[in-house]
Amino acid sequence: MSMTCSQGITNINENSYDDDITVTNISMGHFIAVIGNVLQDGSTTREIKVEIMPLEAMEQTTQTTNSGLFVRSAGETEIQVEVYKDGQELCVNTMSY
Repeated sequence: MSMTCSQGITNINENSYDDDITVTNISMGHFIAVIGNVLQDGSTTREIKVEIMPLEAMEQTTQTTNSGLFVRSAGETEIQVEVYKDGQELCVNTMSY
């Protein structure tokens, strides 16, 4: 099966948000973690990077992680989630606010 990733953006208050990121078909013995959350200067897209890492006790193949609270910047229009394992991009999902 191919891996999919999705996200659910939540407006906490005013310009404060967080993002629940779900990844399916993760190999047994691995977990997901957010390793980056940045809005590059001049960009309208926030980039959230998720890494798949080994963890022997993990048995779930679909997992959700959270971006943590961030503030939406003026002109920011969307969030792009990128999922990596060992430096290889496996899945990308872009969602508008």
